[in-house]
Amino acid sequence: MEKRLSIWIDDEIERNMPLSQSIIMEKARRIFNYIQVEASDISETFVASRGCVNRFKHRNNFHNIKITGEAASGDTKAAAEFPATSKTIIEQGNYPPELVFDVDETGLFWKRMPKRTFLSCEEKRAPGFKAAKDRLTLLLGGNASGDFKLKPLLVYHSKNPRAMKGMSKSTLPVIWESNKKSWITMKIFQDWFTEHVCPSVKRYCEIKKFEQRALLLIDNAPSHPTNLSDLTTCIPVEVVFLPPNTTALIQPMDQGVIFNFKAYYLRRTLKQMFEKIDGEEKQSIREFWKNYNIMNAVKNINLSWNEITERSLKGVWKNIWPDLSKSEDIGHSVDMDEIVEEIVELAKQTGLDEVNVEDVEEIVQETAASLSNDELKELTEQEENKSIDSSDFEEEQKELSVAFVKRSLTTITEIMDQFVENDPNFDRSSKARRGVIDALSTYQQLLTERKRKTQTTLDAFLTKRQKIGNTK
Repeated sequence: MEKRLSIWIDDEIERNMPLSQSIIMEKARRIFNYIQVEASDISETFVASRGCVNRFKHRNNFHNIKITGEAASGDTKAAAEFPATSKTIIEQGNYPPELVFDVDETGLFWKRMPKRTFLSCEEKRAPGFKAAKDRLTLLLGGNASGDFKLKPLLVYHSKNPRAMKGMSKSTLPVIWESNKKSWITMKIFQDWFTEHVCPSVKRYCEIKKFEQRALLLIDNAPSHPTNLSDLTTCIPVEVVFLPPNTTALIQPMDQGVIFNFKAYYLRRTLKQMFEKIDGEEKQSIREFWKNYNIMNAVKNINLSWNEITERSLKGVWKNIWPDLSKSEDIGHSVDMDEIVEEIVELAKQTGLDEVNVEDVEEIVQETAASLSNDELKELTEQEENKSIDSSDFEEEQKELSVAFVKRSLTTITEIMDQFVENDPNFDRSSKARRGVIDALSTYQQLLTERKRKTQTTLDAFLTKRQKIGNTK
């Protein structure tokens, strides 16, 4: 019981959820009752007294656990006062909108379906069907001018899932990190800040001819190190923490960007489902969801993040930087009500007739929920057995052979030549051929580099043999 309670407390702290002694005592009782029903041979009783909780804290080194009263609601006073503070910081630092950034994390149930589907019922009765529970964490952010979005940070429970076997993680459209609970830890956040954010902002400043520096606004989540401004980085970044319990009220990414992103993700996923169901493959919804893997999710995350417009990114700063919104006509360029209605219509086209607007909004607005008793059991067993996730494999990277690249380029060139020969519209076919050949220039460059490397190695080998011969 204490092992599961410890995992649960860690999770609640990581999600910045306030805990009271009575909440911990009640959770301990529920976990014990669950284990008692599960084992069926436990006759003893358990009373979660205050002394019991204090001894538990001592045994599990929770000496510094932050015990609070009732769950804190949004601090409207602090939220109303902070824009004046941020204005002073921005003016003193002389920061233009291009150099002011905000980031915020969100949980994404990447295989979640509306509750009004037969899959939701199947999840309860089919062993091993855990689509709705498979969760990852994303860190999304961008600048106040809206013209620069940071590459999303993605944290998943598996380091090397089978769906990504052979893929080079450095080439993914996301920054891939892993944590058994899909959390952003202090170490992950600090590495992301120093190794990815600062270098990417530096490149942006070089392109835009700005002074190489930045201001980063973040909330005070436990995973955000307080010493970020003191770290040695390639450019100076001033880090300012928002007041506690103001994220929902003033944090830019939480004022519509994350909602829009999740709506785009759900719409894109449902479109792909419809194409598979209605297309030549004639897949069932169950088959589509079974084949939909984390690599598909990564691609859809990238495409959905690209759908967030510059105008939308500008519009979400109005609560924290009112002067910015007064300077020009900014706001959301997309009517999200229309997007939600489109998602409902897509669901109906795939045969999910009972899905409505409320179901869609529930998914889009959903955040990481507290760990259930089943999930606590699974995590505890995982720690005890020290086993890796069943979807993990030993990391290995595929090699793109010279023969494959050469053969493929030749085949594609021959196909495009056929279009030129057979299409009576020479301008059209020539333009298509040039476009395809230009698109493949990176592979042509790779082939040239590989050939040059091979020749260099061969020359070195022959030179070495010649020296040996001369010595003899």
